[in-house]
Amino acid sequence: MFQLKGNKKIYVVTNRKLIREGSICDVVERCAKMGADGVILREKDLGYEELKDIALGVRNITQKYNIPLIVNGNIDVAMDIKADGFHSSFQAFKNIAEKMGVEKRIKRRESKFIFGVSIHKLEEALEAEKLGADYLIAGNIFETDCKPGLESKGVEFLSIICSSVSIPVIAIGGINIDNIKNVLAAGAYGAAVMSYAMKI
Repeated sequence: MFQLKGNKKIYVVTNRKLIREGSICDVVERCAKMGADGVILREKDLGYEELKDIALGVRNITQKYNIPLIVNGNIDVAMDIKADGFHSSFQAFKNIAEKMGVEKRIKRRESKFIFGVSIHKLEEALEAEKLGADYLIAGNIFETDCKPGLESKGVEFLSIICSSVSIPVIAIGGINIDNIKNVLAAGAYGAAVMSYAMKI
């Protein structure tokens, strides 16, 4: 699917429980070779030390291929390994942003460290942008094996989000070779893939 991206971005979201062969590092390297534009390390059940060890290994690969590494859910690991950024849920980001205050948020925006936020509603998208998010991940757009039974939000939802904010919106949820063109046509900056990527 990577060859379909054109000038868009494909981000690989990790989930070691979905890997068929090899380790997270093996899969990340295979995806990087195929043209992935970035990696979001999302292993939410791991503690600091375990996640840090994996993150250091993944960082070696992302640096080799000159693509960004974003750590999901653990800002301490993200900062300590000098990742390119941190990704969180909307509520977690809101809490962090409120603790930082306006001045610190402005200073943070001047740095190269990226903050990404997962959103599921238009109101969340608007507030996350206002609080200083650098990009949004919107989903789930289609039904996905990662969250069985969760109703999809559809391409129309994605289109509304993309037209309502000025920061990049990355679509997630059931995106594959058959539907990625519709996602990009809706105005998404790119797509995040988990199930598809972990099986490569």
